[in-house]
Amino acid sequence: GQGYASEAAHATLEFALQDRGLDRVISISQVGDAASENIMRKLGMEWERETAHPVYGRPLRVHAIDLTEFEA
Repeated sequence: GQGYASEAAHATLEFALQDRGLDRVISISQVGDAASENIMRKLGMEWERETAHPVYGRPLRVHAIDLTEFEA
């Protein structure tokens, strides 16, 4: 509740897209994990699709952001 997760996620995303030169980053969370989805939205990531965990079958959501969409 103090913003540490958002801050760490932003730093990680910035590192991946700017320092490592990746063109795209995805994030996967369990369906119903509202806190994680809020962070992804704050970062500018967009919902891409739902899938299921290959072993446990739990429903998952995939969010993504391209380098062209990222605002540092």
